[in-house]
Amino acid sequence: MTETGGTDPTLTTTRRRTRAGMIAAMALVLSFAAGATDAFAFLQLGGVFTANMTGNFVLAGLTSRPDFGEVLLGATVAVLLFSVGTFLAFRFTRLVATADRPTPEAPQHRLVLVLGGAVIAQACVLIGWIVSPETRTTPVICVLIALSTLAMAGQTAVARRIERSGVTTTFVTGTLTSLMQSLADGVHDHHLIRIGAIVLLVAGALCGALLTGVDPVFGAALPLLPSIVGLVLLRLAPTASSD
Repeated sequence: MTETGGTDPTLTTTRRRTRAGMIAAMALVLSFAAGATDAFAFLQLGGVFTANMTGNFVLAGLTSRPDFGEVLLGATVAVLLFSVGTFLAFRFTRLVATADRPTPEAPQHRLVLVLGGAVIAQACVLIGWIVSPETRTTPVICVLIALSTLAMAGQTAVARRIERSGVTTTFVTGTLTSLMQSLADGVHDHHLIRIGAIVLLVAGALCGALLTGVDPVFGAALPLLPSIVGLVLLRLAPTASSD
């Protein structure tokens, strides 16, 4: 605070820069988590995606694919749960304006709760995979798909609420579009984080596939680690407004 009772501009600027850096780091680690999640889902949960909904819509049209009925069921579960999950997460984190923060923003504690719920859902996927029989029935697979999708829905909603760089942690098309648009318009902000998100999503998918090949338990566990890191970064990030 200044002598006149106002907020120190230097302190405010420092807080904003610190928050921006931590939020950018959160977006990057969550991109890695999304890639790892989709790799495990595609390889072990019936060939569907739990982060990339565009892929599921495409799968729904591939009628000649082997086991199309099961693929369609899994893709339908994923799309429905992603839709419901993101809707509820966005409703829970609706933008709010206050006297000291005239620009509407999502309450920090609610964002933390949503991302915490996503981490719990990821943990449930790992636990469910470990405790379920080796020959998993269709209902078990659908439950695991639902849990994994809810985790991705939660992290997607949080990232969209707070990220200003055009990074979308669960679908690379949006991030790539933002990158190309800014390049075409001659705007040079956020290039590194956008490129980093794309690279880390691919890296997450690669690591997820490799670990799943070693042991599916490792593949199920991998997304949990960056998700926890992302939650910690969000929890520790300074709020946008001053105390």
